[in-house]
Amino acid sequence: MEFSKSMLPSLFLLVLLLLASGIGSEMMKAEAARPAGLPGVGEEKRTCESKSHRFKGLCFSASNCGHVCRTEGFQFGNCRGLRRRCYCTKHC
Repeated sequence: MEFSKSMLPSLFLLVLLLLASGIGSEMMKAEAARPAGLPGVGEEKRTCESKSHRFKGLCFSASNCGHVCRTEGFQFGNCRGLRRRCYCTKHC
């Protein structure tokens, strides 16, 4: 099958749909490694969550979001939602 210019808009739309649904960015993130400080099996802690006040633009990098959240006094950051916002979390 030969790649043609007529397939380019379809491919672009597919990439946008994957990013908007969160599948694209979530697949890049390694969820298997549990960050230090998170509760293990049998432990429960309350988690407080807030939208980042300092993060600007669309959130595609969880590490960048996490860095901004740490400057705001939170422990972790995660990109979420259709509008790709940065949400900060900490144990409270």
